[in-house]
Amino acid sequence: MIDRSWFRIALVCGVAAGIGFFAGCSSDDGGGDQSGPFAGGFLGLANVEQNVTQCGECHPSQQSFWGDTGHAHAFATLENIGREGIEQSCAPCHNISDLGNELMDSSVGFVAEGGNARLRNVQCENCHGPGADHLAEPTDKPIAPIDVDFDVGCGECHQDAHHPFVEEWSESAHAGSLEAAGGRVVTDPNCAYCHVAQSFIEFVKSDGVNRITTSEPAPITCVACHDPHGNGNEKQLREIDGEEIVCTFCHNSGGSEIGDTPHHPQADVLLARAGFFFDGVTNPGPSTHGDLENNPDLCAGCHVVTVPFMREGDVEIPAQVGHTFLPIPVIDEETGERNYDNCVDCHANPSSVFESWEARAEILFEELEAALEAVPEGDRESEAYQGALFNFELLESDASQGVHNPRLAETLLESSLAALEGL
Repeated sequence: MIDRSWFRIALVCGVAAGIGFFAGCSSDDGGGDQSGPFAGGFLGLANVEQNVTQCGECHPSQQSFWGDTGHAHAFATLENIGREGIEQSCAPCHNISDLGNELMDSSVGFVAEGGNARLRNVQCENCHGPGADHLAEPTDKPIAPIDVDFDVGCGECHQDAHHPFVEEWSESAHAGSLEAAGGRVVTDPNCAYCHVAQSFIEFVKSDGVNRITTSEPAPITCVACHDPHGNGNEKQLREIDGEEIVCTFCHNSGGSEIGDTPHHPQADVLLARAGFFFDGVTNPGPSTHGDLENNPDLCAGCHVVTVPFMREGDVEIPAQVGHTFLPIPVIDEETGERNYDNCVDCHANPSSVFESWEARAEILFEELEAALEAVPEGDRESEAYQGALFNFELLESDASQGVHNPRLAETLLESSLAALEGL
């Protein structure tokens, strides 16, 4: 039987060129082997000079966004530091290779092809895998992995001492998002969109439709928040209704009120949009940390702090990329303890400020917890008890010991204690 797959490849490319998609399969004047596909079935660039991928000829919108991402210029970053050669360890992560996709054969891609210019940069095929089969049979769709670890997906390149994204992410709560609430979040659409990567992506793309989309849920991985194709936003953050998603998209109380059990209300505490205010009690307003003028990055200002890789003599100090999402992830090299050096821009003695508030908050939390437990069963339907309980649970689930908004925390805790005294 005659193999017609190459005829189909030629036909698809010819049609793409004929209807004006970019440069056409054989119009490259950038040098290198023009025959393709290359070992493993990679197609690479259709036009090196214009940096147009073969995939982009049929997927122009993805090509357009990709062209503005760091991935599209990954080879140039090596040229700028004189490490563009195939003998350099950087090459597999800055060009097409077996990394990022499901191939297990390292004898393919840019290095294996002697640095062929068509295989430069992090292209569609880095994540989706070789495109030859898809071009021959478009119904064969190579799907990029959504999971992340050291051997698949984004994590195969975004790791090690220079950019330890997967190392830090694996220690974060995002990596364990499926286990929350005993795993119920996987089956409840009201929870899944903030705990399951596939549901989160669907929610964002559909502008707010909750849906269980998969029987193989993944936790909140890189591609949940970052659009791998690019979209013009900084850090390729996804968007909903034209607005970039930020931490507050999930980390809010969801409009919970007295009688509800609030959880992950961080944004609403920071911005003073939550809490039960008894008669005569005034909302003190957003925290200084929630003021966009003082802290334009809001959550990321403390929770996504980065420190570049450093080398001092023979000692290497790994980078920090802020993807544990723990606040102020600056580690003392001698003790291994976290510190608050990044806070000195606003606080002369940040450790002292934090410790004094923490001591005050601990006392208030303990007093309110004891006061709630002391309320007789017959009085537990009263507004005083229900309001105080809501405030306690709100601040407890905020998990910052009130640091997100000390004035609000103090106001809610003290007023709740006062209300319970009248029972």
